[in-house]
Amino acid sequence: MRVGFNPKGGNIKTDVPGLSIDRAFLAHYQVAAADAVAVSANGVAVANLGAATQSKTTGITNPAVPRALSIVGNVAGITGDVVVTGKNFALETISETLALNGVTTVQGSKAFKEVDSIALPVQVHTPVAQVETATAVGTISTAGNAAVVVTAAGMTGSPKTISVAVALSDNASAIAGKIRTALAADVDVAALFVVSGATDKVILTAKTPAANDATLNISIDNGTCAGITTAASSADTTAGVPYDIVSVGFNDKLGLPYKLAHNTVRDAFLNNVKEGTTPTVTVSTTAIESNTIDLNSALDGHVVDVYLYV
Repeated sequence: MRVGFNPKGGNIKTDVPGLSIDRAFLAHYQVAAADAVAVSANGVAVANLGAATQSKTTGITNPAVPRALSIVGNVAGITGDVVVTGKNFALETISETLALNGVTTVQGSKAFKEVDSIALPVQVHTPVAQVETATAVGTISTAGNAAVVVTAAGMTGSPKTISVAVALSDNASAIAGKIRTALAADVDVAALFVVSGATDKVILTAKTPAANDATLNISIDNGTCAGITTAASSADTTAGVPYDIVSVGFNDKLGLPYKLAHNTVRDAFLNNVKEGTTPTVTVSTTAIESNTIDLNSALDGHVVDVYLYV
């Protein structure tokens, strides 16, 4: 079995009689191209905040190599501490607390090899499912099909026209009831909305709280029938409010496998090209997770080579 050379300890003579000093060695640390991927805002985890604090332990993806993390919210105004607990390069348990700042990305400084749990704060905004209400008007004077057009962001086929069979003398309540049945049976509408209502109302309630969709609309008009009073616009009864969502990702800071007293990095290469601007290096003699290197160039899925004295 091959045993790695340990450069720690040992002296080298000087030209001063009786004086020896520490030896230093040039180390080469390489991060493979497949591991030196670009920054990802959500590469570790994505979580909805709730009315109570929570700890996320599933749905977490570890960085490919020890790397500093980042957090960001999906809407303005999100605050609170996100506490990440995991392992450093040496598989020692570490944690880092990052304070949410709305949609501004907050950068971490500790290099995580593994992420075991993410403690999340309570939501700032209460999520609300959007509600849209259409009102049928008229009495059918010629039997046929009513033309109902549903427009919604993210819905397959939007705007989608749905033909609804109506009978002679159907009043507004009967028309609305048949529309509700037809919309509930449509797979594209039903994928996003719960269909409800009573009397002359047709109501769509979003299944998932999301940002208010200003394009959401239900129009009702005659198709092959007659007697419906055109209702081109529906009412945004309840505005949608999205979940407060926190994304945990990783930034450009790579963890170094040494505890350093000084910045001893000599050269750094990306894709076998020497960096023209000196990388940013942080060091610590006690915490290996606080020894990181941030190349001037953004990581982009190419090999990284770092040469440093140890």
